[in-house]
Amino acid sequence: MEERRGFFEEVVDEELYEEPIPSIVIQGIEREVNRIVNSYNIRSLIEDRDNIRDDLLKENILKKTPKYTGLKPCLAAIDTGFTSPPLELTGGRLLVIIRSHVFQGCSSCGEYPVFDSVGYIRFTDRAEAIAKPLSKIYEREFIRQVLLSKKNGEIDLDLILVDGELFPRTPPGYSSRFSRESYIMKLYKKIVEITNEILRLALETNTALIGVIKRSYGRDIAVRLLNNKLIINDKALATYILKPGEWIDLGLYIDLIYYIKRFLNKYEGILSPREWKALNERLSWITSVIRESDSSSNIGIIVYKAFNPSYYMIATKIEYWTSNKYPLEKLLAYISSITGINGVPHPIDLVDSMAMVRKDLLYLIQQQLFNELYRRIGDKDLALSIAGLTNPEKISRIGMK
Repeated sequence: MEERRGFFEEVVDEELYEEPIPSIVIQGIEREVNRIVNSYNIRSLIEDRDNIRDDLLKENILKKTPKYTGLKPCLAAIDTGFTSPPLELTGGRLLVIIRSHVFQGCSSCGEYPVFDSVGYIRFTDRAEAIAKPLSKIYEREFIRQVLLSKKNGEIDLDLILVDGELFPRTPPGYSSRFSRESYIMKLYKKIVEITNEILRLALETNTALIGVIKRSYGRDIAVRLLNNKLIINDKALATYILKPGEWIDLGLYIDLIYYIKRFLNKYEGILSPREWKALNERLSWITSVIRESDSSSNIGIIVYKAFNPSYYMIATKIEYWTSNKYPLEKLLAYISSITGINGVPHPIDLVDSMAMVRKDLLYLIQQQLFNELYRRIGDKDLALSIAGLTNPEKISRIGMK
């Protein structure tokens, strides 16, 4: 069959081919597999698997996970879910955020329920993508409150698990100086400020923190080894080269600044424009956050594969903050012992399912918003003009996150 190329080649850097839907399964997938093999140096990766492990051992960052018995920390697992994209209404966008938590192994949770989910609703006419930073603010404010409760002697707590990062993710060019001009920058400034407070309280209360990074697209292993041939991301690479019960120590965020600069200096003029830009943006992001949050520099990064013997097991990337009671080796031993073959610790799996925004709930909230707005203003047409669905026929296809 003749391959047809559309206008896409004029606006993207790679070739895109149009295929009749039935032939995608055979011809389209075959072409995509060829692209993956060539783009990610797959053959070289297969040949160098043992060499990569040797390089990690020479750097003393490939290690065995220690085993401890009797580790039963009191922990809280926390996650937020939000509508992505927001529900489009005629007068703006409807955001729904759900924050869930679970306490496990605790003798006292104070006034907090052992498990719970709460929701936040926000109607906005802003074009900015505010759902993600808002969800992080709600999530971190709850962590701050929990740590304050521990400080006041109201609860028993050793460890907090978060679905996502500990080190604040901010957009390129972030600076708190821009928070007066931009609403989105104001939200990210708030995230950094709450994170500072959380780290201070964690230190004062001797509480360990772990952020579980499910989607990891960084190349910190390649940067650490000064190996530009390692194209695939950390999670995929670690899944391939690690054995059960092994981990890679990627250091602290303050260390990453040095390693990224070293990598950029070595491969200047060799890296593709896309890779060069991505690493410079990563460097700028880390530097700008540490500039406004000294404590964040001491957040560490690890990639590990759990003890559980299995034919196939996904590696896990985490960010951590240790405590006197749970130093790094004990923290790693415990988190590895509760991690399944999908690479996710069980408590995080649980709160992730609790924080899911269901489609029927989203539709119910929209209807209630319309009804309450109509009751308040007394004009049905105006209420519908503000809170009506832009595409009611697409309610079953709304994307959730």
